[in-house]
Amino acid sequence: MRHLIAAWLAMWCMTAWAAPPELVIATNDYPPYISTDPRQSFIGELFDRIGKDMGVKFTFRFMPWKRCLVLLDARDVWAVVPFVSTPERQQRYLLSDTLYARRAKFFYYDQPGRSWPGANRDLAELRQFRIGGVAGYWYEELFKAAGIALDLANNDPTNFRKLQAGRFDLAIADENVGNYIIRTEFAREAARFHSLETPYYRSENVMMVNRDPANAELLARFNRALDNLRRSGAYDDIVSRRKLVLLPAGS
Repeated sequence: MRHLIAAWLAMWCMTAWAAPPELVIATNDYPPYISTDPRQSFIGELFDRIGKDMGVKFTFRFMPWKRCLVLLDARDVWAVVPFVSTPERQQRYLLSDTLYARRAKFFYYDQPGRSWPGANRDLAELRQFRIGGVAGYWYEELFKAAGIALDLANNDPTNFRKLQAGRFDLAIADENVGNYIIRTEFAREAARFHSLETPYYRSENVMMVNRDPANAELLARFNRALDNLRRSGAYDDIVSRRKLVLLPAGS
């Protein structure tokens, strides 16, 4: 009996002190959603809460967006985040429930002699303007289908610098990302940046993992933990504290 008790205590100690399983996620610096700076990392805080519920530890590796997908396809990381849900991605990967829903808006910078119409109903009404965006983002196909050429930058901050310099008239960007860039990189000129109320584009942002049974089970646990956060009110508390403008999921 003494040996059995000793063996049980040894097993209990090993379990109690064992580190939680680690799941590696590829991402890019994209404040205020995800960042190496915890103060600008909504997803970092969200996943920390979810990981505690699941009993796992999420580790983020930061890299260019295209590299994220390369490592996911090579199965060198468990998941990538945040990505917009598209029909092609729904077929290729397993997608989490919506992490957040946001608006992409058209930003402009006050220029002498330039006036802006009060409302634009759709993309076709913006054909008269030069528009800037970021290479590889989800909206490239949208503009291509509308027959509108985009002036493409490598990232959102560069896109806004080009907007301020008058390289084009409008820059399409996530509402929260655009406001963050204006607040942090253009503090003195912030009052000269504005956004059109319409049109805007709603998108659902998700986590993507490779298709296999083990991932399906883990993803189901992830979705349950995310739902628990929403039901408890903790999700809304995080959003409110970080002053994010998000849309209801699934609306």
